Amino acid sequence: MAFAGALPVLRSVWHMDATTAGAIQTAFNLSNAVALLVASWLSDSLGAKRVYLACTWAGAAALVMFAIFARSPHTALILIVFVGLTQGGAYTPALLLVADWSSPAERGRAMGQMLAAGSFGYLLSVSLSMWVARAYGPAAGFAICAIGALAGAMVGQFSLKGVENRRCQREAEGSSEPIQWKSVFGTTSVCLLVGYVAHCWELLGSWAWTPTLLATVLQPSGLGAMTISLIVGGTVHLSGMIATGVVGALSDRWGRSRVLICVGAMGALCSTLIGWSEQWGAGWVIALAAIGSFFILADSGVLSAAMTDEVPAVYLGRVMGVRSILGFGAGALAPMTFGATLDWTHQWGWAYMPLAAGGLVAFLAALGLRKISQPVAGITALARTDL
Repeated sequence: MAFAGALPVLRSVWHMDATTAGAIQTAFNLSNAVALLVASWLSDSLGAKRVYLACTWAGAAALVMFAIFARSPHTALILIVFVGLTQGGAYTPALLLVADWSSPAERGRAMGQMLAAGSFGYLLSVSLSMWVARAYGPAAGFAICAIGALAGAMVGQFSLKGVENRRCQREAEGSSEPIQWKSVFGTTSVCLLVGYVAHCWELLGSWAWTPTLLATVLQPSGLGAMTISLIVGGTVHLSGMIATGVVGALSDRWGRSRVLICVGAMGALCSTLIGWSEQWGAGWVIALAAIGSFFILADSGVLSAAMTDEVPAVYLGRVMGVRSILGFGAGALAPMTFGATLDWTHQWGWAYMPLAAGGLVAFLAALGLRKISQPVAGITALARTDL
């Protein structure tokens, strides 16, 4: 988010076209996907707590190096790979820790709360990096976000003090036979996997470029750099922070698939409208971007909770790793695809069309999930069966 927030300034200072800017964000996403796979796999054998702490500290160090040495598109492209390789390793282990601490009937709410905290961090990162980059230069914007990453590593270390590293114990208690992928990835899991890949495509593309769209339409307003930065950060990530907490809890009550159908359809519709609203005025862009951010991120925690409901705990780390490499690997291409479309058409509306396609696929996957689900009685069975 440090790069996305500073991007409106960076494109001018570094003389980047949209394709180059999208390629840098894609490099981060691809390296992030690799980290997610490796960290998820290691969580089954080394423990989620251990992997989480190692990656948060390494990620903070990598972002400090990025802040010091990223001074051109070429250096940023190289250094952002290291940021992705380290920071990406904290995501899935955090989800696994939440899965350990919550029952299936409460898992959607619990994961939604954790993702809401992440969205608050994104809000701070985008707002601060955009404001500081405008006022003091991109390097200062990167530096203030690096300080935030260091603070996060320290808080994580303190919070997990005395917490048992239980993933190792579960692995020891589980089967020593190789994982049977065909049995783990049944029809339900495949629907969830397709939905997650489509979700990542739409989300990563939106996160990379919506701040720039908002900054562009707000520029003629004459507002100060801090005000524009707060509007941009709040529009993109405040609604997403609310979405993950609220929608995750709703999925515990109403069923996973029902919620996924609604948010998938609304996310696709909003992605279709956000880009074209650039011609309607800043107010329309802000309103549609806020609503779109709500629905585009809302299914994140629900998809994760549904997958943890479906997959045996002993295989969960590896399955989440496969899911992450496929989802973030495909989604990594979205920012570059968006940038290339923008360079080609010079229309924000057409650039958002590939993202809307991701929302449509997520909606169709949720419909398929609903069709194969078989409701049974019992609150604890609800999250698994009435997906």
